[in-house]
Amino acid sequence: MPTPSRRSLLPHEHGAYGQVALPLVCALALGRPGPAAVLLASGAFAGFLSYEPLLVAVGNRGKRARDEDGPRALRLAAGLIAVAVILAGAGFLLASPPARLASAVPPVLAAVVALLVRLEVERTVAGEVAVAVALSSAGFPVAVASGVAPGVAASAWLAWSLGFAATTLAVEVVLTRARAPARDPAAAAVGGVLLLQATAVALFAAGGVPVAVPAAVAPLALTSLIVILRRVPARRLRVVGWAALAGSTAALAVLLVGLR
Repeated sequence: MPTPSRRSLLPHEHGAYGQVALPLVCALALGRPGPAAVLLASGAFAGFLSYEPLLVAVGNRGKRARDEDGPRALRLAAGLIAVAVILAGAGFLLASPPARLASAVPPVLAAVVALLVRLEVERTVAGEVAVAVALSSAGFPVAVASGVAPGVAASAWLAWSLGFAATTLAVEVVLTRARAPARDPAAAAVGGVLLLQATAVALFAAGGVPVAVPAAVAPLALTSLIVILRRVPARRLRVVGWAALAGSTAALAVLLVGLR
């Protein structure tokens, strides 16, 4: 009799990989990363990988998952968190004072996400947006540690946050249409995406951010609108993922050209 395969303890939300990895790549590429930046980035990614085993260990993936894989998940989560603390801690010690100050942002937002998970609201639209903002914040201290001016690093983080919020709205529309066909949140989602893009434009017009911010949000907003208006079905969610990746890659290129 074949042995049943064990549950994967890697994060299941594929889009989350892009939400943490692309801002980290952007942060490293914007400056001249040294050991501090590399260690901070490595620590952030290790912390991200601990997310799924933690959810399994505390029961957020269901009682069966906790009963079958809880001890294994807890050991893995503890190991990954230890690695994250060691790597990020070493990076913190090597970082400049501005980078050390910026390093306080991701842990604070991670605590907010932990609270949302505890309240079981992390899968609401607001919760998903908060998670995207928290994940993309990992690039902020890494960019500063790479020698990027804090204002420029914050602009990149803002662009990622607004862009990922737009893709979150598109995914939510696809899933809602599948769960409740009679309910179509397309109009509200389109309005939300346009508002996110308008916010980036308004901040640029007010002199608060460089033009690269609205320019980087644009491809993510555009792909989100296409997904919503073309009524992409849930069975083609992988197509949505590829569209989001294409928009994110374009956003990365715009930020690297516009913020360097």
